[in-house]
Amino acid sequence: MSALRPLALAALLLGGFAWSGPGPSAADADGDGYPDVLELVGTDRAAFADWFASVAESQYYGISADWKREDQDCAGLVRYAFVNALARHDSAWWAKFKFLPRPRFAEVRGLTYPAPLVSRSVFRVGPGPYRMDDVETGRLVGRTSARFLANRSAALISRDPAQAQRGDLLFFLRPGLGAYHSMVYLGGGRVVYHTGALPEEGGEVRLVTLATLMRHPDAAFHPTPRNPNFLGVYRWQILR
Repeated sequence: MSALRPLALAALLLGGFAWSGPGPSAADADGDGYPDVLELVGTDRAAFADWFASVAESQYYGISADWKREDQDCAGLVRYAFVNALARHDSAWWAKFKFLPRPRFAEVRGLTYPAPLVSRSVFRVGPGPYRMDDVETGRLVGRTSARFLANRSAALISRDPAQAQRGDLLFFLRPGLGAYHSMVYLGGGRVVYHTGALPEEGGEVRLVTLATLMRHPDAAFHPTPRNPNFLGVYRWQILR
C-alpha cells in the first residue's frame, strides 16, 4: 500500500474502505467544510434526499430500537436519518424498521457511512474549509445540535417553504430559548419532526402538513417568510 499520513490511514480504515493507492483527496473546492469526496453528484443527490426523507418518516410509524433514547430529539431525528440514508441497506438494516416508506430511488452509490476521511464524524461544527485534522480537532463530529446542523452541515436555500424539495430541512428559532428546531421536508407539503422532549416527558415524532403548521397555536412555528422565527429551508452541504 502506498504511504499515507497516519491520520488519513486511520480514517480510511475506520470508514471501512480498502485502498490500494493514494487515499481520497482532501480537496474542498467550494470551501464549504466538506471534502469533495463526501459531496454527492448526479442522481446520488436525489437518491440521498429520498432515502433520508424515508428514514425520517419511518420513525413516525415506530421508533427503531437502535435510535438511542438520549438522541431522541429534533436534531437526533435528522442525524439518525442522515447516517442511515448512507448505511449499508442489507436485510438486517431493513429489519430494524417497523415500517419504512420504500424510497423511489436506488441507493446512493458514491458515498457510504462510515465515510472516507471522516468516518462517523459527518456533521460539521467548526468554520472554514475542510482540513485533514478536522475530526481530530473537533470541527467535524458525530453528534451535534440543530443549530450547527443548520449553520455548518447545511446551507440556507430560501425562506419560502414553497421552494423546499424532498429531503430538505426546515429550521425554526424557539421563542425565548435561542435554540433551533428542525424538521424534515418529505415533499407534497408534508414534514416530519420530533417534538424535542424525551419520551417520558411526552416527546414524540409527528408528521403534519405545512398547512397544519400554519394553524399551530404558537405563531413562532408558522412556516412563512413573515415569521421571524422561521429561519427557512436548508439543504445538506453534501448535496450542493
